[in-house]
Amino acid sequence: MARRRHLLVAALVLALVVNAVWACADATPSPPSVPSPRWILVSGSVPGLVDAGLPKSELDNLDSPSTLMLVRNVDAHSDLNDATPTLNFRSATDLATALSTGQVPDSMHWLLLDLEAWSLTPIPEQRDPIGALRRAEDVAHRYGKSVIFAPAISLMNVLAPGLSGDALYQAFIDRLVTPGAAIADGFEIQAQRTEATEYATSFVTAAVAAAHTANPGSAPVLVGVSTNPNGRQVTADDMVEVYNAAKIAGATGYWLNIPGSGAECPNCGEPRYRVAVEFLQKISSSPS
Repeated sequence: MARRRHLLVAALVLALVVNAVWACADATPSPPSVPSPRWILVSGSVPGLVDAGLPKSELDNLDSPSTLMLVRNVDAHSDLNDATPTLNFRSATDLATALSTGQVPDSMHWLLLDLEAWSLTPIPEQRDPIGALRRAEDVAHRYGKSVIFAPAISLMNVLAPGLSGDALYQAFIDRLVTPGAAIADGFEIQAQRTEATEYATSFVTAAVAAAHTANPGSAPVLVGVSTNPNGRQVTADDMVEVYNAAKIAGATGYWLNIPGSGAECPNCGEPRYRVAVEFLQKISSSPS
């Protein structure tokens, strides 16, 4: 009788151990603890900022894991040693291919999806950017990654050609910000084209509010500023105007663009690093 009880107890313990093992195997792994992005910078722009006179204190402010450093390959070097290397994809197809072929290291949590009406984004994805985002997120989540969606306002030339002014910006909010922010792990509003225009504050205020409403959780909402959006000459004060409006509206981070001529911006001319330095100094010295 005692031997039978021992066998029953042993069987019960074995069953509990097996169930625990299966429970652990089926559990969804917890996402890694990563800081919410506060800045996005292209890796190659950092030396230009330093050469243009960016004070060390400002450089130290950027040298943080909450700065996403956009790199072309995972081995790229940056002057910001503590920044987080991040790959920037111009199509959901490229993002999925990079993940499935092992081009994205395990340590890289954030991926940027920058869809625009340009040759770098496939036409089908320009016509259905939200569908492209869904596909990108499905693949990214299977690999434990998170996607920041950064659709350009130029996509409206494909989705609703002929719009301008208030109608254009409202359509962008309705067609891209609201549905995109609702499903993205993070959302970046490319507001730089409004710098030095009558929409500089009204658009970013409405877009940030729409993104937060669509995803009221902790998903980051970032806003882009540029030293020369599509080649237009703007001042540091023009950039600060957009930055301040975004900050008041509740933006959690910013993408500092310092473009130069190339496939991504044929009209941009030389990078305007001094304007970027002036911008960073102005926002640093302004009241919190």
